[in-house]
Amino acid sequence: MANFFSKLFGINKIKGRSKIVAKNATISLLFKGLSILIGFIFVPLYLNSVGQRQYGIILTITSISNFISFFDVGIGNGLRTKLGKAISNGEKHLGRQYVSTSYFYVTLLFTGVFLLYCIAGHWLTWSKILNIPANEVQHLDRWIFLVIALFSVRFIFQLIGSVLMADQKSAINDSIQFSTSLVTLIACLILKSLHSLNFYTLLITMCALPVVVLIMYSIIFFRTKYRWLAPSLSYVDHKIRKDLLSLGFKFFIIQLVSLIIFSTTNILIAQLFSIGDVTTYNIAFKYYNITVMVFAILMSPLWGAFTNAWYQSDVKWISKNIKYYILISFAFLFVNIFQFFVYPTFIRLWLKQDMAIPLLLTISFILYNFIYCYNNIFSHFLASIGQVNRQVYAAVFGGVINIPVTIFLARHTPLGLSSILYANIICLLPSTLVTTIQAIQLIRSKSKKEVIEKDLIGIIS
Repeated sequence: MANFFSKLFGINKIKGRSKIVAKNATISLLFKGLSILIGFIFVPLYLNSVGQRQYGIILTITSISNFISFFDVGIGNGLRTKLGKAISNGEKHLGRQYVSTSYFYVTLLFTGVFLLYCIAGHWLTWSKILNIPANEVQHLDRWIFLVIALFSVRFIFQLIGSVLMADQKSAINDSIQFSTSLVTLIACLILKSLHSLNFYTLLITMCALPVVVLIMYSIIFFRTKYRWLAPSLSYVDHKIRKDLLSLGFKFFIIQLVSLIIFSTTNILIAQLFSIGDVTTYNIAFKYYNITVMVFAILMSPLWGAFTNAWYQSDVKWISKNIKYYILISFAFLFVNIFQFFVYPTFIRLWLKQDMAIPLLLTISFILYNFIYCYNNIFSHFLASIGQVNRQVYAAVFGGVINIPVTIFLARHTPLGLSSILYANIICLLPSTLVTTIQAIQLIRSKSKKEVIEKDLIGIIS
């Protein structure tokens, strides 16, 4: 398949690192495009099966469960950067040590998280957290217990994605996500045909099948292509734990802030507005977020490529691609504006009904998407080379003020649902400014260093 698309889009004519990026981006677009299509099929299927209110409850429960992902303390992203460097330098033994140590500590951490919830869960009243009547969902606490157990296992086996991304195989990682979406869709269609698709079966299907798919892919890859990186207790090196965790902890802070900003969205909407508004917001988000998803697809191969280019001192390649992706972010801004005009027609074809999105919410999505994509270019580059100190400080500042700003805008302005996104924009701007300045400084510094080294070599020779 990779060779077919390489010939179809003329990728074989491209040379070196750019060829790897182009090939991964092209194949990723295929898998992600299919995943987006499946995602759009999901929404009317879910709405027709469980209704807008119960679908909103499921979305909120799963977003709450995402909170536990930050307990990997950034090890996944730390592995991605450190393993990428090890692969670039041909250090296979060190690479396997990084993988084995990462799996060991992530398993330890998420086992601890699950046991902690087993103890603390008794004091949580989930009906109040979700802002729903106590008897609306039978045995709600037990269902959430099962969901958290599944998510704990999922985040362990999700490390296979970090391995693939470090080896510049983002397209394969996207194929795993596509497989998950496809299997989930098929399972839901079967359940619907058997008249068994309800709130409970939908919740478990959405949470359990991704775990099964990740386990299967992990077994396959570590027994074949990545046998040389397969996690093993004999390769766990506690000495490099600090190496992983020092960088990983910085990613953890950024990841935690992202969770505060993004995973609290559904909870804030349920508390500040209503559980029904969760569905309205998420439908608008799914529609306008297409550009962000496509941009993320195009960006994903760059992590490993940036790491490789930086340690091989190919600054010109890095600068060229950063400029190229800035142009793409502006192009996607106009795509979002176009989406605004075709929305009424699209929504009738998609959901078979009219669903109005407030103008202010639409504008906020368009603005936020552009700023997010632009920021992602520089933060992606800095993360790939482990330079995230300033980004951490900016992220912490944004995370601290996010919820207070959201509550203030929701209660004291006429912004309505759009207050969620305008608060996110306010919190993202400091990070955008910091990452842009730092990236430019590092690239200029590296360029000057390379010029000086070349001059010295010329003098010596």
